[in-house]
Amino acid sequence: MIKMPDDLVETARLVGYTPIAINEDKLTSLAKSWGVAEKTFKNMVDQPMKTPGSVWDPTTTWERGNDRPLDAFTDFWENYPRKHFHTVAAQGPVVAGALNNIAGIIAGHKKAAYKTLKSVKDVLSRDGHTLGDHTVLFFFHRGISESDADTDSAAITAAMDSLKKLNRHTQDLIDAQVKIITAATSALDGVSDNATKTTGALPGGSDYAKSTPDDYQYWVSSGGR
Repeated sequence: MIKMPDDLVETARLVGYTPIAINEDKLTSLAKSWGVAEKTFKNMVDQPMKTPGSVWDPTTTWERGNDRPLDAFTDFWENYPRKHFHTVAAQGPVVAGALNNIAGIIAGHKKAAYKTLKSVKDVLSRDGHTLGDHTVLFFFHRGISESDADTDSAAITAAMDSLKKLNRHTQDLIDAQVKIITAATSALDGVSDNATKTTGALPGGSDYAKSTPDDYQYWVSSGGR
């Protein structure tokens, strides 16, 4: 994470700048987690269909209509876990990209802000200026000259304006990425709603939705015959 140098704290106070507290490294780490979500979710729902004994034995001959619970469970698996997990998986790269973009925006903002603060600090830190030494013939003098004060005031005003513009621009960029994440979140909410509708429409579905079991025997024991 890019941290504001300690020697810029006083300058930041003078220009009214509050450093962004967001840790861009954590956003990058979170983005990596979302980046692997696509593969993870697909494996979670596709692998059981390929593995004997996990959901059903893919080598066993099955004919629809001979076993109603199995028919219902198969429909459920295709329509909810498999279909909707793939929908969820598709959001992984989208969210990861947006989080990485925000991390880059934050890092860029900090570099620009600290560069501005460093520039105004250099002005304010000169001898006789606001943050500099005030000496006259080796005696400490509390005030600064009118000319130096005007120079400092102009530097502070310019920095304040520049940082305000930077803040607005940064916020606009972040808002655009948040909209992308929000859209992805809405897609995930849609998956949850569809899951409820899917389970409720199947034999014993309302009970299934409450206990969220994951095996065929549940359908038999819950009266799905």
